[in-house]
Amino acid sequence: MYMLRTITILLAFFIILQGLTPIIPSQKINKKISTQKKNQFKTEYRSNKNIDYPNATTILKPTDEGNHFPCGYELWCYHATLTLENGEHWDSAATFVYFMNKTINKYTKGLSWLRIRHWNREINKYYDYFQYDPFPGVFNTTKNVVNLSYYNSSIRGVYPDYHAYCEDTKYNITSNLFFHAISYPCWLFNQTTNRKLPWGFTGRAKVYFIPLIQVNGTITVNGIAYNVSGHAYFEHDFAWVDFADPFTIHSPEDFIISAALTLKSAKWLIKESLKNKFREPLSLHRSNDYMFGWCWSWVVFDNNWSMVIFRPTILGISKGRVPIFVYLTKDQQNFYEIGNIYWNNKKEKYIQKADIYLPVDFEIAVYRDDMEFKFSFTATTENTELYSKDVAPNNKRESCTFYTCGKVQGYYKDNKSNITLNGSYAIEQSRWLSKLDKHRSFDVEVLIPPHGLGISIRRINHYLSVERFFKFTIKPRFELQFYIRNSPSQ
Repeated sequence: MYMLRTITILLAFFIILQGLTPIIPSQKINKKISTQKKNQFKTEYRSNKNIDYPNATTILKPTDEGNHFPCGYELWCYHATLTLENGEHWDSAATFVYFMNKTINKYTKGLSWLRIRHWNREINKYYDYFQYDPFPGVFNTTKNVVNLSYYNSSIRGVYPDYHAYCEDTKYNITSNLFFHAISYPCWLFNQTTNRKLPWGFTGRAKVYFIPLIQVNGTITVNGIAYNVSGHAYFEHDFAWVDFADPFTIHSPEDFIISAALTLKSAKWLIKESLKNKFREPLSLHRSNDYMFGWCWSWVVFDNNWSMVIFRPTILGISKGRVPIFVYLTKDQQNFYEIGNIYWNNKKEKYIQKADIYLPVDFEIAVYRDDMEFKFSFTATTENTELYSKDVAPNNKRESCTFYTCGKVQGYYKDNKSNITLNGSYAIEQSRWLSKLDKHRSFDVEVLIPPHGLGISIRRINHYLSVERFFKFTIKPRFELQFYIRNSPSQ
């Protein structure tokens, strides 16, 4: 009777949770611009800073690209997947970022850093260069144009053309890359909250990205220069928040802005979720490894489609039907914003320093109307790791960030097409950590027809060093299993 009551409560809780999970059906958020208007845009962009473009969803203004100083957090980054003239496959990435301390009425001095990363996919080796300094300081930025310099490294340009020169003095690797965007930019949350993202209790942020860029140039390794070519991704974030401590309320105004954006997002997402149906087995997976953070992935396919995945890791939901935003473009002008997505972790890596499990290989299944696509992501490089306490040990909240690269395989189909897709991806995963909390997870999987009939429950607790598991299925075959065993506690 106790087990039956427990199962009933879990099922009811799961159904309620699924109804509240942010699910976003795709929306075409960009309209094609004629060739005449595109050419007009290229001319006017440089001659008139205040022009209002006919398609504000995709067109950037100079004020978007330049700095938004002072603010709590601002980042520019690129990631390029490259083929060297000797046939080797490398990735090159750089992040320029500054953080400012937020008080009730203003922003004060903070921290900046430059991070340059290279991955050699042929030998599964990465090179991670990191430099941080007080801000304002050696990191220089400009209004109305991308014009960044950090010691001898720089990114300069305006859409659609940029140039990046990055020196990794630790591993003696220099990237000299020229970018030309072949896709329009896309704003995150364009329809949901007019491009405004809530950030904890501390304010709002904006993010745009350019998901497909042609890149050429050179990479010099230990004095030997190689010509390179490939594709790249570019991103710019700016936020009026306390990035390092998003849950501290600095002022009633900040809290009201954050709460209003959160409620507006939830209202829109819940409304949209009602249009979707269950297309995968029911499951509930929760872990304190996913209480707050994100996964952000860029994908470029062999047919020149591109995709960006933004997964807020919230409410402890680790896999299954989770809040994920997918931005897919097939023609580099029109973007679909999709949210009816399932995530499954195929392989996880235990990060002992953080006492968390991190997805390494994973799958996503995406559904919207007649549209369906499924992709499998397989890491081909090791994770790079960065911990906030190594940079800012006095921060109230500790975070960690991981990067890896890999290959993606899957298919896309709708009423008109059925296409097999292969490509390359890079992923950033960040987590906020508790100084006292150890790993805990709770997983429930429910089989209902036509997938089967049964339930399984698993609990892991690193406080107690114990794992408990119960499974009962009738279909596709009868199975009863129960065990308690030791679980590693670090």
